[in-house]
Amino acid sequence: MLSSLTVACVALTAFGCAVALVAIRAGSPGAYVFSKSAASLGFIGTALAVGATGTAWSTVAVGALVLSAAGDIALSTRGKKSFIIGLACFALAHSVYVVAFGLYGTGGEILGITGSIAALIAAGAWLALRRRLPARMRIPVGMYVVIVMSMMALGTAAGITHRAWMLAAGVVLVAGSDIAVGRERFGTPAFANRLVGLPTYYLGQTLIALSLVGS
Repeated sequence: MLSSLTVACVALTAFGCAVALVAIRAGSPGAYVFSKSAASLGFIGTALAVGATGTAWSTVAVGALVLSAAGDIALSTRGKKSFIIGLACFALAHSVYVVAFGLYGTGGEILGITGSIAALIAAGAWLALRRRLPARMRIPVGMYVVIVMSMMALGTAAGITHRAWMLAAGVVLVAGSDIAVGRERFGTPAFANRLVGLPTYYLGQTLIALSLVGS
């Protein structure tokens, strides 16, 4: 059973995500930044509340959550510089996740399967994005896609290997939320992108945080 502190942190993330969507719709950038910051603080708190610093791999995963929160804040503000900073933070966060999941351990055959699936998704994402990207963004975004799909491959493999189903589901949701971000930035900007992307992202990070319980 989850502790009252854990429940409170999960509720903070859910509430912050809901307020962020309202703030977008209402055109309130200040409230958007504040609510996203609160939501991100919530999933970090969730990880700490369930005792995520008990092992090396889970401690590293908490570091990835913190970097993700920094990326959230950067992407909450407008401007190309903020976007680049946010992209860098998330690339680093996903890279740290790769290290964490590697430390946790994966089955070789399972990783082969998840890696193949991730490679196909990465190829499809790149084909869909590359024509819409400014020339200067193609290399950074291409590298980001590779990092995200590597994170997804190792994370799902680790989750399946250890029967940590919340971890596997959370990793897939976090990786999938990047599709909405890419569509918003380089495709067709619309409230629907955030309506799908934000809940997907925060649910994914919360599931990852909860999967660290007792580690």
